Amino acid sequence: MSNNITGLIAINSYRLIPQNEFKIKRFKEEFKKFNIDLDVKTTVEIFPYIVNNSTKSLVDLSKYKFCLFLDKDETYCRLIEKYIPTFNSSSALEKCNDKVKTTIELLNSGINLPTTIPAPLCYGLFNENIDDRINMFFDNLESKLTYPMVCKCSYGSLGLKVFLIKNRDELNKKYRELILVPHLYQEYIKSSFGTDYRIFVVNNQVVAYMKRVNETDFRSNIALGGKGYNIKPSQEYFDLAINASKILGLDYAGVDVLIGENNQPILSEVNSNSFLNEIEAISNVNIAYKIASHIVTKLKLN
Repeated sequence: MSNNITGLIAINSYRLIPQNEFKIKRFKEEFKKFNIDLDVKTTVEIFPYIVNNSTKSLVDLSKYKFCLFLDKDETYCRLIEKYIPTFNSSSALEKCNDKVKTTIELLNSGINLPTTIPAPLCYGLFNENIDDRINMFFDNLESKLTYPMVCKCSYGSLGLKVFLIKNRDELNKKYRELILVPHLYQEYIKSSFGTDYRIFVVNNQVVAYMKRVNETDFRSNIALGGKGYNIKPSQEYFDLAINASKILGLDYAGVDVLIGENNQPILSEVNSNSFLNEIEAISNVNIAYKIASHIVTKLKLN
């Protein structure tokens, strides 16, 4: 095998959190087993741009065989993809980054989804009848969802932009805070309070899983105090995760699945850039190696 192969890791220019630092470390370790080195660059360092009807970059992308794109910037991902394959692809990122788009992509797939209502686009408070229009939206929303209901920003991670709305006053306050921000409202799955399954899929196969439990918050996220347990869900949960990953075109994904009243799986979110630290430790599965092996095989680098 050639030992001159190099891959690129692209990261956000303004925020490097410990979970991503861990992922970078793990990918470097596992790709090294295939004699592949990984360079780490921020998107500002890569600096893709368009000139004379073609794509350029400050970094010589032609020396890399692929890019592990550990950011949510699908535009930069798409520009890098003009040179080399990205994992995940820009198309998959676009479908997963926006929670409304994820839901739309999965319509008519047989996947159980919570009732979801996107907030209407507002790009300026210019209408003199805006309060009437807001109240009309609230009335329509309340005709389809009961309290409590879940409010999510369309873009976000770690559960930090997810809120539980308990009444009209809370709805009014949160909606006015977010009126210029893409967001959605969703059915609250009471039976899954603080609990879900994170199922990790690589190449349309389940490779790891954990049950996440938060006893003090409706959100199960580890970052918000949840704890992970090596508890296996039923095959029905695995089938949902695999199906969602296939439809969204993901090479790897962390799929979050809620628990319905009759223990049926209900999709919560699909993460195209899922963290590894907790689930590798809890499942005792070398997920980074499985991702590396998949990419090496797919690109015929061995």
